Amino acid sequence: MSAPTPLYRRLADDLRKAIASGQYPTGSLLPTESDLCATHQVSRHTARDALRILTDEGLIERRRGAGSVVIAAKPIGPFSQGWGEIGDILQYARDTRLVILNYGAADAADIAAMGLDAGLSWIGIDGLRMRTTGGRPLAHTRICVRADLAPPRDALDDWPHAIAEYIARHAGVLAATIEQDISAIKLGRELAKSLHEHVGDPALRTRRRYLDASGQAYQASISIHPGEHFTYSMSVSR
Repeated sequence: MSAPTPLYRRLADDLRKAIASGQYPTGSLLPTESDLCATHQVSRHTARDALRILTDEGLIERRRGAGSVVIAAKPIGPFSQGWGEIGDILQYARDTRLVILNYGAADAADIAAMGLDAGLSWIGIDGLRMRTTGGRPLAHTRICVRADLAPPRDALDDWPHAIAEYIARHAGVLAATIEQDISAIKLGRELAKSLHEHVGDPALRTRRRYLDASGQAYQASISIHPGEHFTYSMSVSR
């Protein structure tokens, strides 16, 4: 049996339908948190989470002193990434931005999880992938780069492309092959907090390994994407 839909998601669904039907047209105000609590007999925490979902979908904007203003009738779709060639992988980084949380020597556990050579030196980069337009994080990502190829920390703040493209441009090492595997997980407490989700929510775990022309891995990453906000698409032709 499937788990029941959480109350805050049911409330978000009701408000989304009301916006789509024109009950709350663009430019109008949604009921306040207090009004939602009274009308739907929910807690303030539930009302706040429901409004957060609508904010992240681009339906409303929370304005200080005004409340929740409807700014669109339809939600923005989940972030979708194509998967067919190396260019699709690198395009993901161009369409998003990386907010770096930590930069330093890579953890042994990350090196092992990414299937990298523990005898080499690796730089670890921990961060959040965000839409260029803002909103909640698209993914939490851990990246390991061979130390002799790793971009300096300061260079990443203004770098608008994939780290692999920085390595190609500055070190002349190209990704001849990118390996990727995808699995389903449930968010633990730490990941749920950094992704602004709830413990136990579904997510996609992607592991990527970048191999040079000799077949040696020089970069790898593990990213966690909240399931409802990220889609992989693939087209295969004969």
